[in-house]
Amino acid sequence: MSNCKECPWVNKTENNLKFIGYAKRHNKTHNCHMIPSSKRGVVWDTKEDCICVGSKNWLLNQNKDEKDN
Repeated sequence: MSNCKECPWVNKTENNLKFIGYAKRHNKTHNCHMIPSSKRGVVWDTKEDCICVGSKNWLLNQNKDEKDN
């Protein structure tokens, strides 16, 4: 599965950098914001079928790094 074209983890706008900064500071994954809110709900209430690919990859890398240390 690949990132969507508007993924904040790929498309590095000022707003997206703040968004991923928040996710990293609070160690939170998030839903893809391209999925309609009626399906995904609140962006921070992660649902497995709606999770942002970039967010999921970041979490997997975080878990890998913790195991390596």
